[in-house]
Amino acid sequence: MLLLGYLAKVQGLKGEFLLHPTTDSPECIQDYNGLLLAPPQLNLSNGTATAECKQITVRKFRWHQDRPCLSFDQIADRTAAEPYKGWTLWVHEASIKLEEGESFRHEWVGCKLFIDNSLVGEVVDLEPSPGGYDMVKMKDLRPGHKGIRDIPYIKAWFSLDLHNHRIDLDPPPGLLDVDQMG
Repeated sequence: MLLLGYLAKVQGLKGEFLLHPTTDSPECIQDYNGLLLAPPQLNLSNGTATAECKQITVRKFRWHQDRPCLSFDQIADRTAAEPYKGWTLWVHEASIKLEEGESFRHEWVGCKLFIDNSLVGEVVDLEPSPGGYDMVKMKDLRPGHKGIRDIPYIKAWFSLDLHNHRIDLDPPPGLLDVDQMG
């Protein structure tokens, strides 16, 4: 299951929620089937829903002051919505159709990173950054190096083979050692 966002405050009297999205395209949520609401303490990333989860269908999606705002068929009004503040919104990965060349962030985790066919690291995470691009978090596996390196995802630097858990990297000279310069 993929986390789509967190239900923030209830907006208005019709049971709408402002959403803190964790997806790049929150407007697509209205097109997904099999949405689930889960209490904030439940992590459904392993794909297992519990009896506490609630199957949900989007009634309406709109933007409110540059933030996604959602209402659901199963939640009629503000009174019914209040108990769900802070809950998480999930979808089955199979419900999302990716375009050619797109991938899920979790598919990167565990991939080995190579420069000129030499192993340099392993991806531990792929996070969005305030600058609007993704940041590849790499565990440094080079001899004499340790720690986590942040590498901005610049498409021209990366050649992906996610099926084989391999990423070939062609960064500018010194990028991996920028913290050791000076």
